Amino acid sequence: MYNQKYNFFLIMFLSILVGISVGFIVSLFHLSIDWVLSNKAHFIDATWPWEEYKYIAYMILSSLMVFISVYIVKKYAPDTAGSGIQNIEGVLGNKMSMRSIRVIIVKFFGGLLSLGAGMSMGREGPSVQIGGAIGHLISKKFPMNKENINLLIAAGAGAGLATTFNAPLAGILFVFEEMHDGIKYSDIPIKAITTASVVSVITLHMIVGDNISIPIDNLISPQLYDLWIFIVFGMFFGLLGFTFNKYLVDFTTKIAQITGWKFNLFIIVIGALIGLLFYIYPDSVGEGYQVIHAAINGELALKTLLILFVLRFFTTMISYGTGAPGGIFAPMLALGTLFGVSFGMIANEFIPSLHVELLVFAVVGMSALFSATVRAPLTGIVLVAEMTNSFNLLIPLLITSLVAVITVNSLGGRAIYTILLERALKISKLGDIDDKHK
Repeated sequence: MYNQKYNFFLIMFLSILVGISVGFIVSLFHLSIDWVLSNKAHFIDATWPWEEYKYIAYMILSSLMVFISVYIVKKYAPDTAGSGIQNIEGVLGNKMSMRSIRVIIVKFFGGLLSLGAGMSMGREGPSVQIGGAIGHLISKKFPMNKENINLLIAAGAGAGLATTFNAPLAGILFVFEEMHDGIKYSDIPIKAITTASVVSVITLHMIVGDNISIPIDNLISPQLYDLWIFIVFGMFFGLLGFTFNKYLVDFTTKIAQITGWKFNLFIIVIGALIGLLFYIYPDSVGEGYQVIHAAINGELALKTLLILFVLRFFTTMISYGTGAPGGIFAPMLALGTLFGVSFGMIANEFIPSLHVELLVFAVVGMSALFSATVRAPLTGIVLVAEMTNSFNLLIPLLITSLVAVITVNSLGGRAIYTILLERALKISKLGDIDDKHK
């Protein structure tokens, strides 16, 4: 009985410690990215003498940042490439090992460089992996069994997601929906994961403030007779989610086949392209929050929405394919918004009897693409509801997200992190074979 009480209080104490640590480090990570993005233009203005050729400065700077980011990942911590969420799942399933300090350092600075360069990736993937690594690091300071170590890793990962989006419920649900291996969900794990996510968000509020990511006020929930459109909406997003996963994996696999100087040249070219787009058409690159706000505020015509959707789809594929640290949640939210508003414009044009606000399609679209791609509908629904303060849209969110998941399942699609984990394990085994033959 004494041991059980001791174990409970130890886990709860460490969960609080994990929450504080993740909230602090991830907040610092986000502030650092914001600082780089806001000061990049000032740096170029102060150092580049040729005003008419300023785009070249952006190309050089972004190219250098992306190259260094990919270089330090490949040299020091290959397991920090891309999102990193699949690596956390691999650790929890006893399929991968964790090098906590190296992951935290490389993911922090690699992500700072890649996201600061303007790559079409999100900060949530690095935040989740950094959070899991912090949980692992803290667990190693105390005598613990594998089950409790995994619990603190999962708690840290959930706290990382919660801190990124200021969405504690989504952080909790993400662990429950996505991270099945290595965790036995009972009373203590549920309390520990919840505690870490809540404490991390409180820490975020103390450092950054309590701001809703994408505030949308006074949204009117659709009428009962309009709900049928969200079944059709969900089918489209199921197809889009299937396509997104296929091309993301295809791009990543094909780029990984480029080796030697050709790979280095490719990374330099991609970095230069991102820098050029960042200068001439910033809505086509970056995480996507700027374009989300523009879309929901009605600033973009249908043609512009569709052009941006195609451009951002492409830049997300090539950005993630480089292996630079960065996630796919934020780009998916942007794509979901662009497609959702476009769908709403077309639907309202051709169906005069439909009375659904474009903002509703935007919010529901964010959740639907996330659900279809990650295959975690509850997380997607709650994440978007927390980010937009749109809990009154739960019915259309549920309908669209569930239909999207059913549609992608019927197409034979699989969850993106399952595919990426299998790919990472395959590459790891090939690397082990190559090492044995050296």
